[in-house]
Amino acid sequence: MSHTETSSTDGAADESDHTAEPTPLPTESPRPRSLWVRIREATGTVYGDIGTSVLYTTMEITRETVRLKNHHLPHNELNALLLGGGADLLNRNEVLGGLSLVFWALMFVTIKYDLLVMRADDRGEGGTFALWSLLQGYTGRVVGITVLSYLVVAAAGLLASDGIITPSISMLGAFEPLGETPAIIATLCCLFVMFKVQWRGTSKIGGFFGWFMLLVWFPWIALKGLPWIIRRPDIFEAVNPWFALQFLMSFPSAGAFVLLGVVVLAITGGEAKFVDIGHFAVTNHEPSSVSESLPPALSGRYPVMISWLVFVLPCLLLNYAGQAAYILQEGVPPRGNCFYALTPKFGDDTTNYVMLVIDLFLSAIAAFIASQALITGLFSITKQAIELGFMPRCDVRYTSHEAEGQVYLPAVNWLMFAGCVAVTLSFRSAGNLAAAYGIAVTATMVITTLFFGYVTFYRWRWPIWLSILVCLPILLVDLTFFTSNLLKIIHGGYFPVLIAIALTTIMLTWQWGRSQLSSAFYRFGVREGKKLDWLIALRDMLDDLELTMQENLPYARKLVQGRRKIVESDRAAVFLCSRPIRGIDDYVPIVLRVFLKKYGVLPSYIVFLHVRQISQPYAKVTPSRYEVFHLGHDIDSVVATFGYLEQPSVRETLRELQSAKQIRIAADRWIIEVGEEDVIAGQDLGLLQQLRLWLFRWILRISTPAHKYLGLVYDAAISKEIIPVVFNRDDAKVALPELEIEATGEGSPA
Repeated sequence: MSHTETSSTDGAADESDHTAEPTPLPTESPRPRSLWVRIREATGTVYGDIGTSVLYTTMEITRETVRLKNHHLPHNELNALLLGGGADLLNRNEVLGGLSLVFWALMFVTIKYDLLVMRADDRGEGGTFALWSLLQGYTGRVVGITVLSYLVVAAAGLLASDGIITPSISMLGAFEPLGETPAIIATLCCLFVMFKVQWRGTSKIGGFFGWFMLLVWFPWIALKGLPWIIRRPDIFEAVNPWFALQFLMSFPSAGAFVLLGVVVLAITGGEAKFVDIGHFAVTNHEPSSVSESLPPALSGRYPVMISWLVFVLPCLLLNYAGQAAYILQEGVPPRGNCFYALTPKFGDDTTNYVMLVIDLFLSAIAAFIASQALITGLFSITKQAIELGFMPRCDVRYTSHEAEGQVYLPAVNWLMFAGCVAVTLSFRSAGNLAAAYGIAVTATMVITTLFFGYVTFYRWRWPIWLSILVCLPILLVDLTFFTSNLLKIIHGGYFPVLIAIALTTIMLTWQWGRSQLSSAFYRFGVREGKKLDWLIALRDMLDDLELTMQENLPYARKLVQGRRKIVESDRAAVFLCSRPIRGIDDYVPIVLRVFLKKYGVLPSYIVFLHVRQISQPYAKVTPSRYEVFHLGHDIDSVVATFGYLEQPSVRETLRELQSAKQIRIAADRWIIEVGEEDVIAGQDLGLLQQLRLWLFRWILRISTPAHKYLGLVYDAAISKEIIPVVFNRDDAKVALPELEIEATGEGSPA
């Protein structure tokens, strides 16, 4: 979407709200970040996860290979075998085969995301919700769109569960040499610090982390592997994919799938390449059109791709190759921990201990940073989900003057922290977590490929044969990885699946409930509604009545609705509207109709106020910030525009318009009317429908009300009108009788 129109609801349930910290208007636009700065930020934000996979991937592949080769041994003997290590545990072909699998998995991620999928951004934003937005921008019929709507929600839930596991497995892997209990304590401390600093925003956090990853971590892991590669240059034979195929075929079919499930650890975090690109896009140049990709120079694709190809990928390959070369040269290290086996040794025990401590310290910082990729990714997809109506409103704080995609969501942040703590305490080690890791990642990759195929055909208008030719091989690889990870279900893989099911249920329930509300409000407010000429006619009738009373009191007519009189008040009322009103052909907001029904009073002066938010940090102060439409008969409509870094304020808007003499309203004489839904269960609902409605009520209750986003808290000048909506078996209806106004008495007007 090019902008988000945001306001307090008067019945349109399809609106989404965002909350930003109050920020003063700048005198000039901030200087855009250079490509180099964005590359550095991307290195620190996106690649922490995949950059720390070297801590545990080769270790887990080695351990799993040894277990499969010696599956006939009792469990305690297997553990003793791994604890001691040895040169005879793996042969040369097995070492080269494991490295070959890792190499081609990384090549697969490069081809899929850097060369293909990252081209499909929506206004700079990435992820499955961005792909969904691109499909929504297609004007024709999309085959299977209902199934896709479920898949996009499932992908969000899976990515969230992956984001909960990633910080824990990275930090537990980094602290593994300390032992289980110290590793858990250190992990919990790092998690708290990590989530505590998220409010500072991606630019500050990613910029700081970027320097460390660029200057310290990636050069360090490359240097650790280089001496062993020099000793065993034959390690480069692993580039030949035949070693990978031969390695897989050397085990029974189930064993091959087990190994593929472990190899996925090398590419976890790959999805963050696409999800996080919105944090590095330049989006404040001008409001962009609905559902279109940004030019490459403005997109976050370039900094993410350059960082990967120039810095991250070469360093990862050098370290993985170094670990494999170490095994060829020295054999499997104790506990199979190949990463720390590469730590430089100088013959002196004290010096070796200091080097190990330094290595452990650097790994801990890198693991700390690894959490950032999924955290920022979840912030992005939650924001997109709110905009698209898949998630309830929550506090969204924008942290960048340049990139609208850089946001901080306090509720999401601390819910993730709680989930990470629970995972750490439940699984207790990186090895145990590895059994739960991968299902969410690979399922998300499958869904992303499906959506990308749809985008290439429907939005990019590729021939069907070309879309299939490009996407089908990628989909087959994704499905292979996903199928292999299904074997982990009974060993801990159920955990991310349960999280994903819970989050998917919440999102689908919210989408269903808002859709029902939207339909009910449309029927009542538009199809069965009244246009503004009805309101103007009502004003004319009241004016005629007042004139008649002045001229000839005994023959005064009385306007009534049922048995209640309609009278005119001397107060002014401001009605917040979810849609802009620009002329008398627009419909009367539902909140005003509820107000008339409830009080039988028509304010002497009426202002309809709609707030919209654009994809620039600040809206121009004049003349385009406020559009005022004088509809006649003391009825005005205002459309107020704000940038995403501005905190809209209803009161301040009214004062500015009053000072500019664009509206005639005294600050001490207005009442601000907001609408809020009251969900009521119908008599014919079944048990499952009642449970679904109960869940929707609960979500609605904890979501942020729209008027709070507009800076309104309840006081004497704020009035909330409740709009009752009854959910029946087949539909939902606004439970208000139609408002009929007629005049009684001799010679009453028609």
